[in-house]
Amino acid sequence: MPSPNIHIYADTDQVMTELTGWIAETAQEGIRDRGISHWVISGGSTPIPLYNKLAHKAANIPWSKVCLYLADERDVYLADPLSNYRMVQDTLLNSPEVAYSRVYPWPVAGDPREALAWYRQALSRVPTAKGYPTVDMALLGMGSDGHTASVFPGSPQLQSNGWVAYGPGPNAWRFTLTLSLLMNARHVVFLATGPQKAARVRECLVEKNPDLPAAIVSQNALDVHWFLDTDSAREL
Repeated sequence: MPSPNIHIYADTDQVMTELTGWIAETAQEGIRDRGISHWVISGGSTPIPLYNKLAHKAANIPWSKVCLYLADERDVYLADPLSNYRMVQDTLLNSPEVAYSRVYPWPVAGDPREALAWYRQALSRVPTAKGYPTVDMALLGMGSDGHTASVFPGSPQLQSNGWVAYGPGPNAWRFTLTLSLLMNARHVVFLATGPQKAARVRECLVEKNPDLPAAIVSQNALDVHWFLDTDSAREL
């Protein structure tokens, strides 16, 4: 696989500004080539300023032709403060340009087996290759333990080779897209900022630690981009 592309900027605000522009350009290319763009987006606190910028710059993206899938979700009600969808709703979905009908939250707080089947059906809208949906972009984060989406080191989710999985995580059980599906994306973007991420960034990009889910995706996806600030990149 090609080596990951590493983008390093002076501070978090510049990272978010540059990534916003990159996403808009990539979306335009995908829509021009395929008519619609399928994205996987992540929760957590790191992408909040990015989603606010994307909402503010909504006119630069033809949102009516973008479908949004969540990389993972805690098994809590969507109004819960721990819900990834609630964070996305409070930021990115604040833009009237973004069509709610093209956003696919996980159907939580019911039978997990039914939720997994529902999300797999939602993903069937996406063109497939090698047995997995091929989304145009998977926007991922990386936790302090090297997890991405809700695939944690040593977790049952790490062993799943389906499209979706359900398993344990901090604070709540989790629904997640699998590493196999995420690695099949046309473009994978990791967003990591702050000094607390520096050691794990090194493990992913220099040491290529095979025990870290983020490193597994980074080393095996076709086109990978890491957007970092100088703090998160300081050990490279």
